Amino acid sequence: MTNSTMTDLQLKAQKAILDDPRTREQGIEILDDNGVLMLEGHVTSREVKETAESILREVLGVISVINRLEIQVEEPEGTFKEKAKSV
Repeated sequence: MTNSTMTDLQLKAQKAILDDPRTREQGIEILDDNGVLMLEGHVTSREVKETAESILREVLGVISVINRLEIQVEEPEGTFKEKAKSV
């Protein structure tokens, strides 16, 4: 698989993330390694991080999900500050 070609599973997973209002506006990247999806990027809360993982576990064809999303909150001046890293 090349970086420029998305797999069918990635496309289904991305659609599922974009269809949910809780995860739609987040910076979530989905990588596929033969049915093992890896989530990368930044989200605004632990709830969103867990929701994204839960959504992808329901996508047909997903074997497992590795959640590497990092939680960041917006600072008052409009910059982002890292609050917690994924485990």
